[in-house]
Amino acid sequence: MLLEVCVDSVESAILAERGGAKRIELCASLELGGLTPSIGLMKQVMKHIQIPVFCMLRPRSGDFCYTHHETATMIADVEELSKFGASGFVVGLLDQDRNVDVKSCKRLISEISGTQSFTFHRAFDYISAKHSLSDKLETVSKLGFNRVLTTGGIGNVSDNLDNLLHLNNLSQDYNLLILPGGGVNTSNVNVFKENGFTEIHASCSVFETDSDYGAVFNNPLPKGQRKVVSIKKVQDLCMDS
Repeated sequence: MLLEVCVDSVESAILAERGGAKRIELCASLELGGLTPSIGLMKQVMKHIQIPVFCMLRPRSGDFCYTHHETATMIADVEELSKFGASGFVVGLLDQDRNVDVKSCKRLISEISGTQSFTFHRAFDYISAKHSLSDKLETVSKLGFNRVLTTGGIGNVSDNLDNLLHLNNLSQDYNLLILPGGGVNTSNVNVFKENGFTEIHASCSVFETDSDYGAVFNNPLPKGQRKVVSIKKVQDLCMDS
């Protein structure tokens, strides 16, 4: 299986590649769930790694319901990040009723080239329950997305294994890949391998001691700590997958 590792620094991207990851999801501020990376971060990452980079498109923390101006910002980010080699983008847009925001998604997807890939991220797990899993997949597929990053529901992947297996079976009818993410580790990766998943998503991270200034800047992580990729965790997950 292909391992995609989410990172928010050049150092973590380098460690992920060295550990055996085959793709990077590049974000800013993973402690906020991942935001759109800066152009500077993208340029530096591309200088130091060779594996494909998918960029998060999320202009702010909070919900996945975006204004016209926020959607325009994401469109501008697609244009700029593409200039520096983005192989794909990761995004999810919902409306006030937690339906997929079809109109805004179409605006975004129209901006990418035919060689770039689009992942609908874990906003998928917050789509209104009035829609069946099949309906959700059909909507995302018709919009032109290539894969769905999902935990299978609220919680982590271990809480939602039955849903993930069902989604993976259904996805074949919609030409979509299901990318399990949110708690994928060495204790559960074999479940995905044995059930025909071809890609997995993980942070493979550990806490690292930060400077004392961390508390000054409202770091939401425990005082004096930040998260970085662990090369050993990447290697272990690659070995098991």
